[in-house]
Order: sequence, then structure tokens, then C-alpha cells
Amino acid sequence: MIKLKICGITNLEDAFLCSKKGADALGFIFSKKSPRYINKQEAGKIIAKLDPFVVKVGVFLDQEKDKVLDIALRLKLDVLQFHGKESPAYCNFFKKNFKIIKVFFPEDNPIEKKISLYNIDAYMFDIKYEQKIKGITELSDAFLKNISEIIRSGKRVIISGGLNVNNIGKVKKIKPYAFDIASGVEQLVGKKDANLVDLFIKKVKE
Repeated sequence: MIKLKICGITNLEDAFLCSKKGADALGFIFSKKSPRYINKQEAGKIIAKLDPFVVKVGVFLDQEKDKVLDIALRLKLDVLQFHGKESPAYCNFFKKNFKIIKVFFPEDNPIEKKISLYNIDAYMFDIKYEQKIKGITELSDAFLKNISEIIRSGKRVIISGGLNVNNIGKVKKIKPYAFDIASGVEQLVGKKDANLVDLFIKKVKE
């Protein structure tokens, strides 16, 4: 069954909602560049009350290793997700204590060569923020075809970037390891919509 991470958790109500509805993992964004940024104190209060079987993912963007490590250890995160230009060596630094996800983009060509440099636990594909504000909100069919080949090679692939209840059926066909969604289940930035969360999870898990 395809797994699901709901990202950009900013409050306890949303964390409980997503967990109760069946999300496998919750993402907490610790980069101040994100409109869904949360500091470690607030994230800690939420994490302390979570179901012990919920996977806790910290999302970081080109941040100093010691600061990332401090947050990850203090909050007892399960997975670290790196969304910037982090090198293979940077990712390897954390592998002893955490599962690692690295994010890649359509601009990272040739994509197969780029991901081959990383020995990590899962490979996520997303759209850059600069492209999203230009109106490019979904991964192209051509890029999804490339991703499907990577999936067939045996790598754990996570798909993000513009997912919503209307397009998830199409993307499910390539059978990724997991999906990652934030804005597609929100009523406002940083505030999840209960109906959208419920419908999206049902479409993923059915």
C-alpha cells in the first residue's frame, strides 16, 4: 500500500486530524523560508502528544549541520528530509541516527545520474517554489514517466508537487513508495481542511 506523509503541520489540531485519518507520517518544516515554518519549541509540544506509531519527519533547507542535529535529537525525529542543495556527504553525516529523504526537481538533469550520487532511504520529487509561483503546479507527464523508470529500478520514490484530490488518481498509476502533500489539503496556508484530508487519504489508500 502506498504510504502518505502530510507536511507543513503547524498546530496540534491538524496533527491529530491527519493522524486519525490515517497519515503514515507528519512533516514539520524548520526552514524559515517556508510559510509553514514551525520552531522547535512549538513542534516539540505537538510531537510530545502524538501517537507513538506516527513517523515524525523534520524538513530542512540548506541549514547548518549542527543546528539540524540539535533539532533532530531534541525532538527525537525519525526521518530528516533535505529540500535544498545538500550534498551526498551532508546527507551521509546524519545516516547513523536517522532515515534520510532527499528532494530532487525536474531541473536536476540528468536526474538518474544526480540521484545515483546519493545513498539514502528515499528519493522525493517536487516542484521548486520559483516554478510554483509561475503557475507550474504539477510534475509533467514526461517527468512522471522518468520517475516511473526510477521506481522500477527498485528505489523508494516519494512524489510531491501539486498533488490534490483531483490528480492523485493519475499519479497513483506509477505506484510510488509514498506521496507527500501540504497545500493540496489546506483551507489556508498552514491550516488543513478536514474534508480534503479525509478525501485525499481515502483516494491514496483505496
